[in-house]
Amino acid sequence: MVKIPQTESIITNLENSWLTISFNRPEKRNALSRQLIMDIFQILEAVRDDRSVRGITFRGQGGTFCAGADLKEFQEILSAGDQAKKMADAASSLVGQLFKTISASPQVTVSVVEGAAMAGGFGIACSTDFLITMSNARYALTETQIGLTPAQIAPYVINRLGFAKGRKMMLLGDHIDGNDAMEIGLADYVADDLEKLSEILENIQQQVMKCAPGAIAVTKEIIENCNTINTVMAADLFSDCLVGEEGQEGFSSFFEKRKPYWAIST
Repeated sequence: MVKIPQTESIITNLENSWLTISFNRPEKRNALSRQLIMDIFQILEAVRDDRSVRGITFRGQGGTFCAGADLKEFQEILSAGDQAKKMADAASSLVGQLFKTISASPQVTVSVVEGAAMAGGFGIACSTDFLITMSNARYALTETQIGLTPAQIAPYVINRLGFAKGRKMMLLGDHIDGNDAMEIGLADYVADDLEKLSEILENIQQQVMKCAPGAIAVTKEIIENCNTINTVMAADLFSDCLVGEEGQEGFSSFFEKRKPYWAIST
């Protein structure tokens, strides 16, 4: 069984083959410190190749998903004199790698948003496969309002919202709630209370458990690289699945009228 690293900035829970990653900086509204980001990398790396971990939920402690960057660290950069530009480059690249790593995770990923998902928190929410939101959650890309740009976030916002809606969110710094997020296509599901939110998450988990974990990993790879995969590459990925262990098991279980070995109940 996979060993999940224990860190101060994240609470993890692995139950029924599903990992929950909870940002644990409630006093800072779960702001993205460098340490928090490195902890996420460490945990995702630990489970990356473990197909017994079928999905990953991201959420925040203390009623807030993530308020974005840790402004204290930005202040340190601005006080660094000649090193400020170099430090800013490194900080931005680290956040960009975070979004990329979450997006490329071979497991199904879900953001569960309560409270605020601002700036970098908005980016994490856009990087996951699915987004469940509380109706009273709050979203905004506030970078331009403080003289910055959502440079690393932009591709993930455009992928999720489309060009026109993404442009509006990024250029105007619009503040929206969970119902608005559902209406514009940012969120996949909306809940008015925690009971409904848990019900939605459980339903997603049950559906994921019916699917072969290796097939999901390959499908996510195709989705991640859909602009560069040609017909030859697609055929190779498909044929590998068909003649592989999961493909053979899938067909055998279908004709034998039984569940495949990966179909487990949550």
